[in-house]
Amino acid sequence: MMFGRVGNAFQASHPCSLMNDICLQITQFVTYQQQRDRNNLLYSINLINSSPPPTCYSLKPIAMPTDSSQPASWLQFRDQAALSKAAARTPPGNLYQYQPLPSDGHFRILELLPGEATENAGGGVRCRLHTERFADAEDKYAAISYVWGDPNDRVPIICDGRIIEVTINLADALTHIRDRTESRFVWADAICINQEDDTEKGHQVKRMGKVYENAEEVLVWLGSDSEGIAEDCFNLIRDTNEYLDHQLEIYGRPWDMPTITKASPISFDKSRWNKVRTLTKMPWFTRLWVVQEAALAKQCVLLWGNNHLSLAELCELSNFVNYRADFSNLVGQIGTGQVGNNFNTQGSYQSAKSWMRTKPFINAELGNSNTMLFLDVLRSGRGMNSTFGVDRVFAFLGNPLARKHGEEELVVEPDYSKSIQEVYFEVACSLLAHPREAPFLLAYVDHHHNECVEGTTLGSDGAFPSWVPRWDKDWWQYSMGLPHYWYRAGGPERNFKAAVQTDKSLLLPAIIFDHLVWTSNAIHENNIILNPDRWDEDTRTADKPFIDLLFFQVQHAFNKHCHDRYSGVVSANPTSFEDAFGLTLVGHYPAEVQFNLVEHQRNFKAYLQAVRQLVAKHSTSTRKRMRGTARKWLTSFRSGRSDAFIYEGELCYTDNRRFAITESGRFGLVDRLAELNDVCCICPGMTVPLILRPREDGRYGLVGDGYIQGVMAGEVMEQLEKGKVKLENIVLV
Repeated sequence: MMFGRVGNAFQASHPCSLMNDICLQITQFVTYQQQRDRNNLLYSINLINSSPPPTCYSLKPIAMPTDSSQPASWLQFRDQAALSKAAARTPPGNLYQYQPLPSDGHFRILELLPGEATENAGGGVRCRLHTERFADAEDKYAAISYVWGDPNDRVPIICDGRIIEVTINLADALTHIRDRTESRFVWADAICINQEDDTEKGHQVKRMGKVYENAEEVLVWLGSDSEGIAEDCFNLIRDTNEYLDHQLEIYGRPWDMPTITKASPISFDKSRWNKVRTLTKMPWFTRLWVVQEAALAKQCVLLWGNNHLSLAELCELSNFVNYRADFSNLVGQIGTGQVGNNFNTQGSYQSAKSWMRTKPFINAELGNSNTMLFLDVLRSGRGMNSTFGVDRVFAFLGNPLARKHGEEELVVEPDYSKSIQEVYFEVACSLLAHPREAPFLLAYVDHHHNECVEGTTLGSDGAFPSWVPRWDKDWWQYSMGLPHYWYRAGGPERNFKAAVQTDKSLLLPAIIFDHLVWTSNAIHENNIILNPDRWDEDTRTADKPFIDLLFFQVQHAFNKHCHDRYSGVVSANPTSFEDAFGLTLVGHYPAEVQFNLVEHQRNFKAYLQAVRQLVAKHSTSTRKRMRGTARKWLTSFRSGRSDAFIYEGELCYTDNRRFAITESGRFGLVDRLAELNDVCCICPGMTVPLILRPREDGRYGLVGDGYIQGVMAGEVMEQLEKGKVKLENIVLV
């Protein structure tokens, strides 16, 4: 086949010679907004079952609605339910029949026939499929990234004279993307992969990364601009970045830039920023596959109606919102968190030719991805949308981290005949054999229910071993065991060893050094941040801040359970009870290699002062949601860098965890599912302690990871060398 622009390519597949065998009645209502004169036309395309069979389509103009409140779009299906039902009755002989691909080195490319020619032949979307070798196709097609939409709402398109039923959103994208007068070559998964062939799907998913990496560009179809806000939204993003990037160029680092105020040459019109919020809330940003599809692109372009914006611009904006609290407070909640999360993962793909290198801030941030694990990549997809549970692994196999140790072989072969239990177990086993991933695997377990701690001993078909991470469940808490944290509870060497048993249990060496005697209720981060608007009702109506109430609970529990003993809870630096409490809540600043106790005390004191002032000012407003004085005070307080906000920023580690006290008097942050008498253990080579639940049969269920004061720097391993604790083999079910 010959790539490039192909004029008059449609003539070879005129329906008069191709559709004689179609015996079907479909009424398809389509609204088409012409590109040049923008006049709205509506056609009814009738394939009439008659004798003799029809030789071509008949076009019948339909009167346009007079209601000007209904915006025109590139493709608007007026009777989707009826059309889907009619398409479902398509005789099998009229459906497109896929031919097997010659080898794993081949894939299909869609030739999207020009809009002008298809109008003349009856309208709708018409195309051809071509089989090509990956090696021959680089930069000769565009890959489409989109949300499938409702799989039950489908419409027919004509491919090589036969019908392929696609979702309405894809048909909309194809109609928008096609050229007016020339053929265009694109790749769309729903058409270019035989969705009925699991074997082919597995082979093509394995090469999916190559499809997006080889594309000239990736076109992201967000949908029609029904409210007419896309142009202003995109212009706002570009203009804001232009100013902030210039400031970044002058001052070098984002935190060294001057305070951003309303006097800055940026629009702070909330109605305009609400348009950005509308953009970031579109379903494309939470679709699992888009992380990889965008990450591997040379150029990634967002298409919203007739408007376009590089994804780099949106990610640049997201970074400024994330790093600059003053800017974030001025623009409000615009929902860029998911954009930023996606970008953090996308940086780990490290593509040489990437849109991520086109903007200064995000280009500088790419270096932060060097410490990422494949576990981090998998975890990033936990809160995203996916049809199949196995895709929560398969969607990331194009990542260079998705390889077995010292091999080019993938951590798991994509096979859609396997259950999620099989796939997740295989991945866990592969990562246990990888020295980069193994020391952290167990710290990424984040159970969604107490029964998960029982593991496969539940006897249920849906049960997982307690030590195997579930990637199909949203995450509850931040892992304490990230590779760039300073922790080394299991010693300085990351040589963790464990053996998988035939019953899928895990045998590993461990030191059981303590157990829990008290835990608080699960802590919710919203109740300890400096924003009363996000506190729950109990916190909002209390006389004291949540942190003060928690401190009193801890003090009372400690006096009850540990009154006759007290170990210095900060290694080599016994501190006050209040210091130990404050350090535990922030996990002893895990990302700070050089800890400064004086700085901590200053930050903690500033935080306590700020939150107590908020409660006092909030109480003067008759205990209702914060108004007037308190909100103005908070806004002015946030305008600059504050010690209180430094401490507040570290409190994320408490979210959905419990404050705990151990039998020996140590403080800790433990999993929200932790219970009294759960034991604390350290495995040589791991960076953080684990919380385990003892069983009557002598084995254990894994509850989760944790932070325990006084053991995070390897103190228990030193006790092992002195013979004060013992190393034993334990089994996790």
